[in-house]
Amino acid sequence: MRFEHCQKCGERTALAGIWTNVVLVILKITVGVTSGSSACIADGLHSASNIITAFAIIISHKIGIKPRNSRFHYGYGKIEFVAAGAISLLITAGAVVLIFVSIDHIMREPTAPPHFSAVLVAIISIGANEMLFRYMRCAGVQLKSQTIMANAWANRADCFSSTAVIIGVMGSKLGFHHLDPIAAIFVVAVIIKVSIKILLDSVRALMDSSVNDVYGEQITDIAGNVADVRGVRGLRTRQIGKKIWIDLDILIDPHSTIGEGNVIAEKVKATLTGKIADLERIMVHLKPAESMGSPK
Repeated sequence: MRFEHCQKCGERTALAGIWTNVVLVILKITVGVTSGSSACIADGLHSASNIITAFAIIISHKIGIKPRNSRFHYGYGKIEFVAAGAISLLITAGAVVLIFVSIDHIMREPTAPPHFSAVLVAIISIGANEMLFRYMRCAGVQLKSQTIMANAWANRADCFSSTAVIIGVMGSKLGFHHLDPIAAIFVVAVIIKVSIKILLDSVRALMDSSVNDVYGEQITDIAGNVADVRGVRGLRTRQIGKKIWIDLDILIDPHSTIGEGNVIAEKVKATLTGKIADLERIMVHLKPAESMGSPK
């Protein structure tokens, strides 16, 4: 019941992100132009990149749920990681835009400080994006969706750029005219750091990086407690979209027949599937206990 609720939340994250950021883009750019705040305009451009990432969630979800076929024997699960990597590049592109805007601001002669309305819009943006971040992170963690997590962090990054707007406007009011672009450059560094992390996580997933650190102990304990299993060796895991595929060796009585061994293997599969909802494909290999030595 809880998983179904999380699935519905996951399906709504993209639309929530699109409509929230459409409103923020219109608000930020309009107020940025009328208030004279370049940082607010740049913040609006950053929010526009979040709309693109939200569309990436919709596309990846529609493709990812397609059943496996003769062309893609293992399904379309990895589209999640391709989309997450693309999102990280889009975030980086938005950060580069902020760099150029900030440098241009520094090179200009000091002008009249922006109107205080830019601060009000930035506060609204921080509140809206923080709520989106928490909502998306919850759905992303429960569904193990790299794309939703990437979009969640994209909205969290928008909070930092809005904070830079507040610092810049208040600094300008106090006479520190170049504080706005300096703060924006600092924020860009944070945005790029987050983008690199998302990109590296996506690359590792596409290369079938192990998730033994997350599931290893749980899988070993469950399989090892199945009747007639004398030990578990050689656990290998990888993440395919939202699901986990595993290969493991189980130690059984060397005098067991092939039929008895297959029955034990099926018990292990059924027990693991019943206790870990994230598992999709389980390959169990039978090994005689004596030839493998005592289990570690």
